[in-house]
Amino acid sequence: MSVGSDDGLVTADNLDRELLEQLHAATLKVSDSCFELKKLCATILVPAGTLVAVFTNRRLDSSVFVAGLAVIVAFWLADSVSYYYQRKLRAMMTPVWERRASRCVPLYTHFPKPASTRPLGAAFNASMIYYLILGLLVLLGLLLFETGVIS
Repeated sequence: MSVGSDDGLVTADNLDRELLEQLHAATLKVSDSCFELKKLCATILVPAGTLVAVFTNRRLDSSVFVAGLAVIVAFWLADSVSYYYQRKLRAMMTPVWERRASRCVPLYTHFPKPASTRPLGAAFNASMIYYLILGLLVLLGLLLFETGVIS
């Protein structure tokens, strides 16, 4: 029995459908990892600050804020890489949709257009606002510490 067909025939449409399903499944996995990275960042941020505070004799020090920023930047970079590959996978799907659409009668033209897959675009997009907000909060804490408002 052939893969991708109920009647036993392998067709270009069936192969393309199977390829789209595999690419879509991989894209969903990468998308899930992006969400998990955001949760893990929030989970690690507080213990990292606490650990640094232990090494600074339990006194608030600018190194606590620097450590927090380092954690945020590390997760931001990891999430950016995941987002980049998620976009690459989506871009790989477009030619397959176009091939399938070209076999339709009447011609089907409503397939998604590929999004930008530049690395810089992956680091600075709407889904990364989470890290920006966290970073701004830590920077605000550092500013308050440095000006003596908190100690």
